[in-house]
Amino acid sequence: MSTRQFVAGLATLALMAVFGLAVYTVLGTLQTKTTTAVDPTQEQAMLTLPGTLFLAENGSLYSLHGLQFTRLATPPGDWYQVAPGPNGNLLAVAKNNGFSNLYLLSPTGHLLRTLLQESSTYYFNNHFVFYPRLSANGHSVFYSYNWIDPAANYNVDFEVQSVPLSNPGAYPTQWSTPNNYTGGDVSPTPTSNGGLIYTKYNVNSAYNSGYPYSQLVYVSSPQATPDYLTTPAQNCSEPALNPAGNEMAMICVNNRLQSDTLEVASWNGTSLGPPRILSQGPMAAAPTWSPTGKSLVFMNVTSRGLPFQLFWIPGAAGKKPGAAQQVTQNLSLNALSAPVWYS
Repeated sequence: MSTRQFVAGLATLALMAVFGLAVYTVLGTLQTKTTTAVDPTQEQAMLTLPGTLFLAENGSLYSLHGLQFTRLATPPGDWYQVAPGPNGNLLAVAKNNGFSNLYLLSPTGHLLRTLLQESSTYYFNNHFVFYPRLSANGHSVFYSYNWIDPAANYNVDFEVQSVPLSNPGAYPTQWSTPNNYTGGDVSPTPTSNGGLIYTKYNVNSAYNSGYPYSQLVYVSSPQATPDYLTTPAQNCSEPALNPAGNEMAMICVNNRLQSDTLEVASWNGTSLGPPRILSQGPMAAAPTWSPTGKSLVFMNVTSRGLPFQLFWIPGAAGKKPGAAQQVTQNLSLNALSAPVWYS
């Protein structure tokens, strides 16, 4: 299930006013699960990528180096998302029934710090935290956050927050104000100039037949008026900046049904250039740039309904990018956890 399907599902649940039990049911379906999926440690990659990648599958985290997968030695839990951390370490989310927590892990999966502990014995004090991202200067952690409102527990709209990495228990800075009953704001992507790009979901009867749609927005400071980088018709999400900060990968629907595309556009710090399509669906998701910024990986299905696999596009930032090449073939990767790629 892609980010778009995740947020649309949450918005639908919000409109049905059944947050308390059903949202966890939806969260449990975010990873493609199948009895035919192979344990990554029993499978070799189909080609060798430079460096090391970290991915999530069925509640566990794995590294891929050369052709070999290694399961990380994480503490017990349902490990859900992984993201680049400071000094080559990892930010990682573990989810549970009604909440999720954020941790700092070593590259081998050992627990270094608990950053955000969102569980509570009082149900309405439980929170979900997803999509962690480190700021460009490494001083702050951004994430999407949902709190349960006792007066409106059907509202499942995420907002973007940040806390200092050195003091994650500090009162968070709120960066976005989500639209009501849409799924909210996800996939924060900090920029080198101190601003933030993220995906904002909305519902408008004039677009997408009244279903939630997404746009990429930019804010220069917390709760600043959003500058919309894409249109409702483009319906884009999952922004990913290259290491140089001048190319943006994203997933867009462009008024197609049951399909999406992987696109790349130049980024000048305030706006996007014309998009270039790198891959046509059927369910592209989770783009991640290589450490050099010359190629990228993403997830896709080989045919509709099958689990997500990893693909690689050489020369993705160039004028003539290569064709997408399949990296895995029998796995069941979590498409809501964009890979981490270290050199």
